[in-house]
Amino acid sequence: MTAPRLTGRTVLVVGLGRSGCAAGALLRRHGARVLGADDAGRDAIERRWRRDEIDPAVSGAAFDELLTGPTWHAVAPADLHAVVLSPGVPPEHPGLAALRQAGVPVHGELEWASRFFGGRTVAVTGTNGKSTTTAWIAHVLQTAGLTSPALGNLGNPLANEADRLPSDAVPVIECSSFQLETIESYQPTVGVLLNLAPDHLDRYPDLASYYAAKARLAAQVAPDGAFVTWTECPEGLAWRHGGRRLLFGDPVAGADAWLAEGRVRVRRRGEVRDLLAVADLFLQSPPNLLNAAATAAAVLSLVDDLDAVAEGLRTFRGLAHRHQLVGRLGGVRFVNDTKATNVHAVCAGLRGYPTPVVLIAGGSGKGEDYAPLREVMAPVRHVVTIGQEGPAIAAALAGRVPTSPAVDLPAAVRLAASLAAPDATVLLSPACASFDMFNNYRERGEAFAAAARALGARED
Repeated sequence: MTAPRLTGRTVLVVGLGRSGCAAGALLRRHGARVLGADDAGRDAIERRWRRDEIDPAVSGAAFDELLTGPTWHAVAPADLHAVVLSPGVPPEHPGLAALRQAGVPVHGELEWASRFFGGRTVAVTGTNGKSTTTAWIAHVLQTAGLTSPALGNLGNPLANEADRLPSDAVPVIECSSFQLETIESYQPTVGVLLNLAPDHLDRYPDLASYYAAKARLAAQVAPDGAFVTWTECPEGLAWRHGGRRLLFGDPVAGADAWLAEGRVRVRRRGEVRDLLAVADLFLQSPPNLLNAAATAAAVLSLVDDLDAVAEGLRTFRGLAHRHQLVGRLGGVRFVNDTKATNVHAVCAGLRGYPTPVVLIAGGSGKGEDYAPLREVMAPVRHVVTIGQEGPAIAAALAGRVPTSPAVDLPAAVRLAASLAAPDATVLLSPACASFDMFNNYRERGEAFAAAARALGARED
C-alpha cells in the first residue's frame, strides 16, 4: 500500500486524547501541517494528557497548532485536505457539519492509520473481552514467530506504529464501536466478533445503532480472510461478512474451536485436534475460557504450527484489571475485574464462577438496566455497592441477594473482606464506568489492589 502524500497539506485532527496525538504525529511524520482541535480548553487538555500518561514529547510533536474550545468549529474548509477523528468524537459532532458540506473528507484514526500499513492485520471487537483476546492473539502469533504487536483501543493506537511496522508483521488491533463507525477502506485479514450486549447507550440512540457499528467490521473483512464469531451470537452469525467464517463455542453448532472434556480443541481441514488441557491455561475464569477458544479460532488461518498455538495459549498470563488475582488473605481471594464496566461483562464473569463471591459493584452510569444481574447471583453471597449507581444496583437486586452500601472503595473492600471470610472471593466487577470516583478504570483497579494490600493480602 502506498502511503498518502501529505507534504504541504493541512489536516485537522479532532479530539486530542491518545489516538488524536498518535494520528497527529503520524501525519506530521509524512509532511502534513497538523491542526489539533478539541472542545476542551488548553488547561483541560494538558490535564488529560497527564492523566492518560501521554508523553509530552509525543503530544508536542503531534501538532503544529492547537485550536481549543468551540472556536475551532469556525475553521475554514478551504484550508483543509482532510479531517481525522479520534474515537471519542462522534461523527455527528456539530463542528464537522460545515466541513462535510464543503466536501472535506472525514476519517477516523483507525481508517487513516491503516492507509500507512499494507500488511495483514487481525481486528478484534465485541462488547467484552476485547483487550484480553487482542493481547492473547498477539501472544500466540508472537510465539509462532510473527511480529505481532497488540495495538488499538487497549492503549497503543495503530497510528503510533503503522508506518514503522515491517511489511510481514501481523498487528492485532482492538477495535471499539467508535473506531469502526468511520472505517471505509480498512480490510482486516481476520475480523473477530467476541460477543454483543447493550453498551454505550449514552452515545448511541438505540441498541441497533450500536450493533450496526460493530457490524462494519464483518463487512470489511478481506475477501481472502476470515470472520470469526461465537456460535451463541445470533447477530454476528447473521451479518454479511467478507472471507470465510470461523466459529468458536459449541461444536454441535459447527465451531472450529471449543472446549470439551477438559481439552481445548480445534477443527482444521476437517480433522479434530487437541491443543492442550484446559487445566494448563493460566486464565481460568468463564469469560477467559471462551476467550481462549476465540483466540484459537482466530489464529487458525494464520499459523500452521499447532504446537506453537498450544504453547501461546498456555503461556499467556493475562492483562491487568481483567479478572486479575491481586492477592490472598487466608482463604479469601481478591480479584480485580474493574474493566467490567457494563452489565454483560459482569454477567459473563459470574456465570459458573468456581467459588463463592462477595461482589463490589457500582460507579457512574452508562444508561443500562441492572435487572439482568439478578440472573447470575447464584455464586454471590453479598453485594457491596459504591458510587452514583450503587442505589440503583441495590434496588435491582432487592430480594435476590443481600446488599450493603459503602462510602468509597477502600471501605467497600474492608466490608467485602469481612463478609468473604473464610473462603470466598472478593470480586470488583462494577458494571459501571469509574468517572464518579476515579479518572479511569485503571485507577479504580489500582485502588482496589491497594485496599486489599492494606488488609494484608499478598500476591502468590
